[in-house]
Formats: sequence, C-alpha cells, structure tokens
Amino acid sequence: MIRETLKGGKGEVIKNPKVFIDPISVFTEIPYREDIIKETAISIRYFVKNDVRFSNLFLGLTGTGKTFVIRYILSEIEAVKNEDEDYANVKQAYINCREVGGTPQAVLSVLTEKLTNGIVPKHGINLGEYIEKIKHAVKEKKVIVYLDEVDTLVKRRDGDIVLYQMLRADAKISVIMISNDINIRDYMEPRVLSSLGPSVIFKPYDADQLREILSKYAEYGLFRGTYNEEVLAYIAAISAKEHGDARKAVNLLFRAAQLASGEGILRKDHVDRAIVEYEQERLVEAIKSLPFHYKLALRSVVEAEDVVTAHKIYTDLCDKLKQRPLSYRRFSDIISELDMFGIIKIKILNKGRAGGIRKYIEVSDKERILKALDENLSEEMGYEY
Repeated sequence: MIRETLKGGKGEVIKNPKVFIDPISVFTEIPYREDIIKETAISIRYFVKNDVRFSNLFLGLTGTGKTFVIRYILSEIEAVKNEDEDYANVKQAYINCREVGGTPQAVLSVLTEKLTNGIVPKHGINLGEYIEKIKHAVKEKKVIVYLDEVDTLVKRRDGDIVLYQMLRADAKISVIMISNDINIRDYMEPRVLSSLGPSVIFKPYDADQLREILSKYAEYGLFRGTYNEEVLAYIAAISAKEHGDARKAVNLLFRAAQLASGEGILRKDHVDRAIVEYEQERLVEAIKSLPFHYKLALRSVVEAEDVVTAHKIYTDLCDKLKQRPLSYRRFSDIISELDMFGIIKIKILNKGRAGGIRKYIEVSDKERILKALDENLSEEMGYEY
C-alpha cells in the first residue's frame, strides 16, 4: 500500500501541493486586493524614483490577505530589479514582530541583522544604536521595512519608539506595518501618529469572494473532476462565518483534499474532518509558538478564575522552575495578548467603588491546552507535571 501512496496517481486529488504551501510562487494576482496593491505600488514608485518616503498601516482581521499582499509586493519588487535599474539599490526586510519576541530590542536587533547582513547583539546596546547601525549600512540604498503583527510591538512599553525612530531617521526608509487590531493607533503617541501615513483597511471576504478564491486554488492545485462547486461553497460559507478568513478556507481545502487522497473525490465529510483537525492543530501550534513566560502564564490562568489569582499561581510556578517571575503589570500585559490571540477570553467586571475592577478569565478546552502546555514545558525544562 505504501508503494501506491508514494507513487501517487490512482485516486489522487492534489495535483500541485505547492499552490497551498507557497502560493506566492504560483499566483500572479490576488483577487479583491488589486486596488490596495496598485495604490501601494504607486507609493513605492514615488519612493524609489522620487525620494518620497511613505509609511502605510495595513489593518484587518486574520485571514483578510494582509501578509499575502506584502509578500506578493516584496516578491514583485525583487523581480522588477531585473527590469528597472532604479530598483537595484532597494533593500527589503520583512519581520513578524510576534515571532521574534515583540520587544523593541528584539525587533530592532533582528531588523539590524537583516539590513546590515551581520550579527548584532540582542542585549547591551540602546535602541538608538541599532538605528545608527542601520543608517550607516543603508546610506546608499533605499529601504522598505515590513513589520507584520506590529501590534505586539506597539503594545509593549516604548514599542512605538521603534516606529518613531525609523520614520524620523535621517535615511531613506519607508515602512509598511500590519496589524490585526484595527484600534492600534490608540496605542501610539501623537508624535508617532503625526509621522504615519494612511491606514489601509482590509475588509473581510464574504462567502462569494471566498468561493472564488477557493476556485482559483482548486483550479491550480487539484485535479479536474475531483471536486465540485458545492464543496467549495460549503468551505466558503464556514469560513465566512469567521470574519471571512481566507487563510482558514484555503487550509481547510488543502487538508480535506489530503484526507480524500486515494478516493478520487473531495466530499463534505472530508471537509468536516478537516475542520475538527484544523481547530485542534491551530490551538496546539499557537501554544507551541508562545514565548516561555507566555506558556507559564497560560498554564496559570487555566487554574484560575481571575488575573490576580493567576499571577500568584504563576509566581509559585516560576519558583518551582527556578525562574524569575515577571511583574504583575507585565503578566497582565501577557494575559491581554493571549486574549488578543484568541487563546483565552478576558471579561472585565466592575464591582463599584468597594469591589473595584477585576479581570476574569475564560478558557475553553482546558484539557487540550493543559496537555499541549505540559508536553511542551516538559521538553523545554525537563520538568514533569
């Protein structure tokens, strides 16, 4: 049986998995985002050819195409370098702020490494020194910086200083920022806001738009005759209910097609199985990607009803693991970020003058979260729970 699977062919559904894994290498256009891409391209052209710096803020919920668009733009700029000499001196750097740690120090150190092509200390130098290193390295170039999930940076203490220093630096640097939080400007100081360009809103996809997007992926990625419009519409309708999440829709189509491998036809029951797997895997992967103290904080809130109690549990857990606990303020910030990620839910209850305001925590699927956390923490610390 394994030989038939290795060879493929009989009953196969997926024609080209690269369509789902690396769509930028396949698609030459992005449906329903053409206007945004064109306007951004004009700003880039003015920057490259006329020295007009710009800063854009892409806002929208998860799965509305923000990251896809900037990766597409980044890729197209690299391709244009072979056609237009004005772009030869353009240097680009993409950073996902959450993935690198989210602190001003972490983001700037990674950005400096990318733009200087050298190893940069992550500690021991101030933020201004990073900017100076960048300015020195790119003085003959034009730089476009892409900051994905910038809300995790801005919501940190002094996070918007990074933006201010880049936007006001005496260098040819333009910035495109991406945020899932449409209220991100509320966290920025006036001096930063005055340097920012316009916000670009990515509206959620509706069911019809998602169906068309899925049709494109199916056309390029699946064998003809292995799917029908009814199945694509079913996936689109499910994803449209979750604020038009195209990323989820495409992932569901890909996983359902994998489950249908060998059967030659993609059915609704394959999609239903993919939905269950997707929700489980998404939660586990989100937990695994969390920084260490975020995991400890999450484990603490699973056993508590409110943030104050959770911090006490967290402090005791740090003592057991011989780790220095974070302050209550920093811990509370982490809890807010976990809420933003959708892993937990925070409810604020005002009990009046006598009771004050308390943050209560709701955690669904506690058993699966605990299992993922304990396995992951055991691997990292060698500590058995």
